[in-house]
Amino acid sequence: MRRLLNSWAVVAAVFISDSAQARVFNFQNEYLASYLRATGGLSGVDDKAFAKAGGADTVYSDKSNYGFGGEIGLLLQFENRVTLRLGMEILQSQDLKKIAGKNTSGEDRFHLTSEIFAFQPKVTVEVNLLPAPESRFYFFFGAGWSNIILDNQFVMTATGTSELGGITDFTEKAKATAVSGHAGIGYEVLMVDTITSFFELGYHYLPVSQLEFKNDVTTIAQGSVVKGATVLNGDGYKRGFDMSGVFVSLGFRFYIDFTR
Repeated sequence: MRRLLNSWAVVAAVFISDSAQARVFNFQNEYLASYLRATGGLSGVDDKAFAKAGGADTVYSDKSNYGFGGEIGLLLQFENRVTLRLGMEILQSQDLKKIAGKNTSGEDRFHLTSEIFAFQPKVTVEVNLLPAPESRFYFFFGAGWSNIILDNQFVMTATGTSELGGITDFTEKAKATAVSGHAGIGYEVLMVDTITSFFELGYHYLPVSQLEFKNDVTTIAQGSVVKGATVLNGDGYKRGFDMSGVFVSLGFRFYIDFTR
């Protein structure tokens, strides 16, 4: 019995000692962290990536209304007032898989798969509006340099090949670069130890005004084109779309403990 009591005494002493030495989290003392976040929201892409690429009177069965993405990076905090985030983000518009492009009689001319991705290094500044030891309410703004990739895959039907100049299956592969911007508000709160969670509501601005082909291809809108040529619609104007929109995001931050 005495041996058992002594054992429990030792365990209790160790526990109390560890607890006494446990780190007390306070945003005022935090300077460096890694983070990850997931985003989702509305998108202005609509049908602009393909609406005028498959024949003047072609009607499509779907369009892109939303997008999502993810970001990883590092942050530096200055006296719990200003935080600098350096991140790498991937954005993707709503995937459209094998949507029908129909003629005025309702017959399928082709089935289209359209995908848009954006990869961007970005810088974000956070301004802490309500400092507290274990929570923060902040305003943020920033910019990024986006590399956009568009893939439109057309699988033709016999009707489409007949009505659209004998064209057969093809894929438009295009790219673009653009400057993006973002701003919004966020709230961060301690979860456990040195890990926090954060929620953000904001708006990202990412219009794409011009693209160029990544491949040699024969298309409905332009006929035969070569790699590097500007992507045009059937009406002769440059192809463009807008990935801007309101978004929400949820993420986690992992603060580095310099005291250990």
